[in-house]
Amino acid sequence: MRIAAGVLTLIGGLIGGSLFIGILRASGVYGALLILPLVIATIGGIMALKRENYGWALAGAICSLLFPPFGIPAIILLVKRKGEFKEEKEYRDDSCSQSLAYYEGGEYSKAVADCNEAIELNPNDTDAYYNRGCTYGEMGEYEKAIADFDRVIQLNPSDTGAYYNRGLAYKEKGDLHRAAIDLEKCIGLSTDPDFTKDAQQALSEIKNS
Repeated sequence: MRIAAGVLTLIGGLIGGSLFIGILRASGVYGALLILPLVIATIGGIMALKRENYGWALAGAICSLLFPPFGIPAIILLVKRKGEFKEEKEYRDDSCSQSLAYYEGGEYSKAVADCNEAIELNPNDTDAYYNRGCTYGEMGEYEKAIADFDRVIQLNPSDTGAYYNRGLAYKEKGDLHRAAIDLEKCIGLSTDPDFTKDAQQALSEIKNS
């Protein structure tokens, strides 16, 4: 799957470009224009394989549409995997770092907005879901926080922080049974003494309430 978009773009561009050249020649057109689709598809395919420069990769895939059986799946794969490209990863990392700064500064709506952008780039970004879940928790929007931690756990079942914070969200909602389950899970998975201590304290408060 990781190389499929690049291969489809390269092959689709070569086949489609060749067909396009035949059409242009039949119409009496000659010159550099003939090889332009081939060049763009080749560069785009290489960029797709290297996961660099999403713009070029997409341009190459569009050229490969000259041969639809390869071009259409190439574009679909590129759109789905946009977040894997180098510049998109860097942007997403910057967004997550900025969201933490907003969170620590109490600017929760801005923190959520940055996390939303990161998730739009990569729907499997656990850091963005986790940060947004923590932010929702601070905002008192516990249902949304729980939904985000659900997603983190779905993607990474051993994420102790997600169990801990989801447990706290359940606790704030008054669902002490689920809160206790999550906190016990966190304690069982955690290798961080401070984290374990916090979870044990929260669990003790539940049991003594």
